[in-house]
Amino acid sequence: MPMSPRRVDPELTARRREALIKAGYAEILEKGLNATTIDSVVARANSSKGGALHYFHSKDDLLYAVLDWLFSELTRSLDQVAATQESPRERLAAELELLFHSAEVNRKLYLVLFDFVTLGARADRFRKLFHDFFVGCRKRDAQIIIEGIKLQEFRRVRPEDAAATIRALVDGYCLQWLMDSSNVPVEVFRDRCGAVLGAYLLRG
Repeated sequence: MPMSPRRVDPELTARRREALIKAGYAEILEKGLNATTIDSVVARANSSKGGALHYFHSKDDLLYAVLDWLFSELTRSLDQVAATQESPRERLAAELELLFHSAEVNRKLYLVLFDFVTLGARADRFRKLFHDFFVGCRKRDAQIIIEGIKLQEFRRVRPEDAAATIRALVDGYCLQWLMDSSNVPVEVFRDRCGAVLGAYLLRG
């Protein structure tokens, strides 16, 4: 009698794949992109190389999955902030709180993200992940700006320009904080970012 095909448990498959992705994130955080290998990720995840190669055929595929997962987690958190019933001004303030969460969280996040920037600049599929994430951020923030203008919380600015400015300020201040050698708290850079946005957006 022919053997029946082996049943695949989708939930188990998803859990194993996510465990490898999270192990990949931890490896990149600790060692950087170049030093991260399939073998080191497998060891951290207590998996097998054969199992890992079933989900990710190459290191590049694994790195792609890590960045995709990271952007998905960020997007989910930012969407939750945008979906609250707070005022537009309060939602933008909450977004800054999330993006400048704490020294520990921000250092981990931006160490990994900035490590991926080189890949994003050189490889089309990684660049598309960055592009899609930034487009989503600009759309989300532009909608908040539009609502704020209608409610007369914000002065009349071009929503698309304001949304791009928000993202540029956040990433720029986080990069400055990450590279700062004087141990200035991340909250200082958050407040600077908020002050610049306030001067730009708030009605006089």
